[in-house]
Amino acid sequence: MAENIITREEFSVDRSRTACFTGHRPEKFPFDCKNPRYLEAFKQELRRQIGEALLKGYNTFLCGMQRGTDIWAGAEILRLKRELGEIRLFCISPFASEIRSRYGSDRADYLALKTGCNGFLALERSFTQNSYRARNEFLVDHSSYIIGAIADRKSGTGQTLAYAEKAGLEAAEIDLNEFSEKLAEMFG
Repeated sequence: MAENIITREEFSVDRSRTACFTGHRPEKFPFDCKNPRYLEAFKQELRRQIGEALLKGYNTFLCGMQRGTDIWAGAEILRLKRELGEIRLFCISPFASEIRSRYGSDRADYLALKTGCNGFLALERSFTQNSYRARNEFLVDHSSYIIGAIADRKSGTGQTLAYAEKAGLEAAEIDLNEFSEKLAEMFG
């Protein structure tokens, strides 16, 4: 696992072909992510958005390692990387000790991404008040496309999408409130 840990100096991507993800943690979704049908429907939409990015020529993806959207998107990129081979995934953690806050399947998912990615970069050694914002800005600053899943514009995800808009990134947004309504129609 240690061979794919990189430093900021070693990190290098072609920004014009790089996309990143942002999205809420499962408990912030407007629908129950523990419902397997709802979660699978959301992951299918995420796969669709990733497919669109690939069709637009994006072959490098940055994952912020947050529970929920980031981890699910990263897992899909790893699957595609094994299948297609020409896709790269870089995992950007806000701080090295972040893994200590993960338990059970969340920890296993985190470690699977860390192990399977092309490079794992921890921006700081330990948590600071600015850790998550610095990570989000790093993702945007090294991408030209962002896939976001959002329900609350006042959240960290909302701030990241606003920062991406100011930076001129093309964005594909999944409106989780609208998606929640579609789930209600689909599944009653």
